[in-house]
Amino acid sequence: MRILLVTSFPVPGEYDGTAMLPIKILRALKQRGVDVVLAHLKARPVFGRAERTTFEGTPSFTFHPHQWVSGLKQIHREYPFDLVHAQHHGGANRALMACRRYGWPMVYELHSLLGEEYERDRLGRGLGFRINVQLEKSVCRRADSIIVLGDGVKRVMVEEKGVNPEKVSIIYPGIDLSEYERVTETATIPGVNPDDKVVMYIGSIVHPNQGVPMMVESLPSVFERHANAKCVLVGGPAEAGEEYRRQLGKFGDRLIVLTGQTPDQVVALSRRADVLVHPRLACRENYSVQSKLAVYLAAGRPIVATDFADYKQLLGPTGAGRLTSVDVMSIADGISDVLANPALAARLAASTKAVAEEFFGMKRNIDRYLDVYRTVLDRRVVPALGRLGRGLEA
Repeated sequence: MRILLVTSFPVPGEYDGTAMLPIKILRALKQRGVDVVLAHLKARPVFGRAERTTFEGTPSFTFHPHQWVSGLKQIHREYPFDLVHAQHHGGANRALMACRRYGWPMVYELHSLLGEEYERDRLGRGLGFRINVQLEKSVCRRADSIIVLGDGVKRVMVEEKGVNPEKVSIIYPGIDLSEYERVTETATIPGVNPDDKVVMYIGSIVHPNQGVPMMVESLPSVFERHANAKCVLVGGPAEAGEEYRRQLGKFGDRLIVLTGQTPDQVVALSRRADVLVHPRLACRENYSVQSKLAVYLAAGRPIVATDFADYKQLLGPTGAGRLTSVDVMSIADGISDVLANPALAARLAASTKAVAEEFFGMKRNIDRYLDVYRTVLDRRVVPALGRLGRGLEA
């Protein structure tokens, strides 16, 4: 089996969940002996030269809009692939025409419903947004299988976009748990003393759906109750961190922002956390489970998260997280409970490993991807054999 992984962003790209997920899939597929080829379909400039490189020994191609169809055909001639695994709405929208033209099976993996938020910085939606939405509708009709990262997204696919529920699979964003099993030193954080209690958040600190402003608003209550508590935001941009410090006033010096961290550094930093906080807002964009939760669970530290969507069943019944309402004081109370109660913190931390292995470990998740691929290819073969049989009977 050979898979073409198509993205609208470069690999390796930035160290965020969107870019890291296909990398984790790529590595896990190769470990199972599956051949993989990468294709990055850029939007700008419209006309540019195709590029060919390698990523960790995997052929990697970059094409511009005028090459989106011909470029993928070129790859198929040199590396005949069995199906296209399109990452997020950008990769799927850009690969759609080639898959239609050449009849290639397509698996469409949504990282979130943020495709609907294209041009969200504008008042009203322009031509780009309307084109994006229409293309994704075509992708949903054309895709042989759709992979989503949460039950809420599956409901949207089925109830709003008319997708056959049998075509939709839920696979949470997987990570390589062995990265967290290696013995490494806990990170030393500038401004954090050995006896300080560390409240930590990892990820973008500006995306609206992440809820970081709500978390920052909860910090004065936490700091008043815990004199040795400090908050560390692992993410950027730095200027957002400065604004948060200004908002905290007299507590501003108890907020540390670390930007530009590599995955290995994030692993070491997560181990220094006394509590990892995931303050997601209750909004449509958060129907997807984020890779941040996989990182938190793999770190084996106590988790405080807002009680929304799949997090209810992933963290609540399993005991792997202290769930809160989506409001400032509830988050503050959740953080304070963990900091003040060592038994609770230990119980939460001890419950994370089983959840990480069952739902997020890539060793297990890659079996789920392979099942999707085989189902798609089997569906393609059976109708073809049926037509052949009818032709022989005639």
